[in-house]
Amino acid sequence: MPRTGGVYSPPAGTKGVSNTTIQSVPYNAFVDDLEADANAARPVTAGGTGSTTASGARTNLGLAIGTNVQAFDAGLQSISGLTTSADKMIYTTASDVYATTALTPFARTILDDATAGDALTTLGVSAFVKTVLDDADAATARATLGLTIGTNVQAFDADLAAIAALVSAANKLPYATGSGTWALSDFTAFGRSLVDDADASMALTTLGVSTYVKTLLDDIDAAAARATLGLGSLATANTINNANWSGTALSVANGGTGSTTAAAARTALGADSASNLTAGTLPSARLTGAYTSGVTDFTMSGLFTLANSAPIIRLQDTTASAYDGRLRLDANNLYIDGSSDGATYAEVLRFELDTKIGYMNQLFLGSTGEAIRLNAPTAGQDPYVSFYAGGVRQAYIQSTDGTGINQGLRLYNDIATGGDTALTLRNSGGVDSLEFQVAGVEYTVFHTGNLTSADLNSIYGYTAASTAVDIIAGNGLTGGGAISADRTLAIGTPSSITNSTTNSVTADSHTHALGFTAAEVYTGSTQDETNFPLGHLVVTATGAAANRNGTATIRLRTETWAYTGDGTGSILSGVWRQRGGWDGQQYQLWQRVS
Repeated sequence: MPRTGGVYSPPAGTKGVSNTTIQSVPYNAFVDDLEADANAARPVTAGGTGSTTASGARTNLGLAIGTNVQAFDAGLQSISGLTTSADKMIYTTASDVYATTALTPFARTILDDATAGDALTTLGVSAFVKTVLDDADAATARATLGLTIGTNVQAFDADLAAIAALVSAANKLPYATGSGTWALSDFTAFGRSLVDDADASMALTTLGVSTYVKTLLDDIDAAAARATLGLGSLATANTINNANWSGTALSVANGGTGSTTAAAARTALGADSASNLTAGTLPSARLTGAYTSGVTDFTMSGLFTLANSAPIIRLQDTTASAYDGRLRLDANNLYIDGSSDGATYAEVLRFELDTKIGYMNQLFLGSTGEAIRLNAPTAGQDPYVSFYAGGVRQAYIQSTDGTGINQGLRLYNDIATGGDTALTLRNSGGVDSLEFQVAGVEYTVFHTGNLTSADLNSIYGYTAASTAVDIIAGNGLTGGGAISADRTLAIGTPSSITNSTTNSVTADSHTHALGFTAAEVYTGSTQDETNFPLGHLVVTATGAAANRNGTATIRLRTETWAYTGDGTGSILSGVWRQRGGWDGQQYQLWQRVS
């Protein structure tokens, strides 16, 4: 058939005309064209796809995957589900899974920098600091900073470090106490007057030595010294005994023992028992000489005082490989030191006595109960634990005893970008007592204890399905049940369509009516039926010798119409139209039209 814009229209001579002969050539061509058209792809202009394959159809319709439309991709699907807003960028959280994160205007000023140098400039790094950042090693960096060891700064020395660690004060003099260890000693005005003397004689004068004693001090031997002192021969005696001593026993009052025997002398001196030693002072020489290692237990009820410029109490464990400890005091600090060799000590714990502050590197608490208590003497005084880095406070933890919005146990971040942040367990209690603050603005933290289904629905923008609701299968369906699980609804299988079926539905199936009027469908029941409806085609013949000019007999209802090849004849009822035929053959095709 002719095609105009892909739309078909029948050619002239293919339609039947009443009381005319049907031409086989145009009719056959028309039928063949219909067959070819039915088997060919309908063009796009006629409402088709122009292809017999899905790929070709998509191409013809301008829907080629990868050319006209985007091929499905799990990553792109994840991106399409994101909710974007100003100053956001996407990033992956897993394979083909995307999320959004903040991208501030400042960050974009870094991302558009062409070089690392430009990025450092955007970050506020000066040209000088850039010369440090590209140094290959520590030595180069020190040279750039003007800190070359031994040239610009002092090289490390254990003695200098020990001296630097001393807490200096007026009238003090550093002195070595061991290899790489130093301490301070008093250096009085008198000591300074002594060390500035030009010679020994001036030093002796400073020490108060008279000119006469100086003549004794420079004697070269004992004999010269005795001569200077004017001593006689008794001065040279090694012992005084009966050979060179005689007379009665010297009394105690005169400095003797009052006796000629040791026992009597001890009795006279009151040294015959320990009970006689209840008063007086034990000489230092006696204590250090006789009792240095002989005291097993030392008990006292009074005040034990060590008084000097830097008093130290050493605690020594004689077990092999054991550490020594000592308690040490300087001008403002009380130290607890430890040593593995008994010679070199390191600070373990220090208390500043003037500021009442304690210092240590690490504290391990093994208590199963209250291990640390911060106690405010009165209400309204709220101590806190703070965290510092480089001398700058970063955060703190504080419990406040008030009743206001921000009162309670607070975790506070001092250096959060955009304003300080805090997390507070408010003293008000209840499920709404967890609060988050940003730059002083309070926000209640929502959780399962204070959220309802309606809250969640408003947050995520949908209405949550209730597990108490059921899906009920209606007529013609099976399946269903509570929404607590996935449910499937199935359509029942219908029976075949017959002349007698109707549109109906049962509990699990359905049927359909035929869908045509009786005039459009053959309703007979036998092969000899003569009651043909409108539009029914019939063909008859008179015999084997029939031709175009012969006669044909058509049985219409109960009537017979004698038809001749020239189109003449009569019909008793109804109007019939010739639709076609086989020219010169014995068959004719007719259709009732009224």
